[in-house]
Amino acid sequence: MIGTYIHDIKQQIYGLEKIRFQHAPRSANNLAHIIVTETLKRGEEIYLDMGVPEYAEEQARYDVRNEPD
Repeated sequence: MIGTYIHDIKQQIYGLEKIRFQHAPRSANNLAHIIVTETLKRGEEIYLDMGVPEYAEEQARYDVRNEPD
């Protein structure tokens, strides 16, 4: 499965002079982790253009409250 993402990234970066990837630990990205794991468990396909799914709303509210100023 990850191979598909790597292939897509390689296609999209073709011709760029510079690209940088940076690892973010799960603890720093709880909202993304919840969305991915729950979506995979449910076998769903989602788009975030209308906001986060209901099962991730609590984490989204927490993240907004705790954003650094």
